[in-house]
Amino acid sequence: MPREPIPLIREGGFKEAEKLFILSYEGTVSEKKYFEDFRKSDIFNDSGLIETISLKRPKNKGSDPINVKKLLQKAKREYRFKDTDEFWLIIDRDDWESIHNHSFESLVLDCKAESNFFLAMSNPCFEIWLILHLKDINDFSDVEKQELLKNPKVGSSKNHIDKVLGDIQGRGYKKRPNPTIFLPKTRVAINRAKELDNKKEDYPSGLGSHIYKLVEKLLIE
Repeated sequence: MPREPIPLIREGGFKEAEKLFILSYEGTVSEKKYFEDFRKSDIFNDSGLIETISLKRPKNKGSDPINVKKLLQKAKREYRFKDTDEFWLIIDRDDWESIHNHSFESLVLDCKAESNFFLAMSNPCFEIWLILHLKDINDFSDVEKQELLKNPKVGSSKNHIDKVLGDIQGRGYKKRPNPTIFLPKTRVAINRAKELDNKKEDYPSGLGSHIYKLVEKLLIE
């Protein structure tokens, strides 16, 4: 039986999917473009068994992780999903306590209390996941690693990690990851992220990203 249309969800082929991955992002550009490009690529498992869906963020609603989580909860509460569907909260560690003034540990506990709720946090931000496609973190010096983790502002619209990523890929990075650069190296990024995740933490306390946990489920076998 086809799925019912869900107003909060972008149009796509999800009606026939046996399993849905419902994604809610803290960022509004990079993450959205990355997963939309991934979904259209030939490495996405589009066999009809799974489908990824980006939730639309209502206008004038907050983009902090708590509000992003509330968006997932609202969709889960109001629309018909299967027990096997997965809800993914994709957020950054950047300025969590200093700007958002929230306890990250409490967010982890809240997510664990929800059935089929998953957390994919990047430290310091989503761009560290992109860097893992192109360079091993251990190739950076200790000083460079600390600067990546601090990720200070280097302009009105850029942080240090944006500049580093732009330098690595040989062109400026403008928050719109090029799929031809990153998608072919997805498995490389997954392996590097796993190597950084050797403590099996709920979220990376150092440089790293748990986005690999979601992406690995979306790849073709």
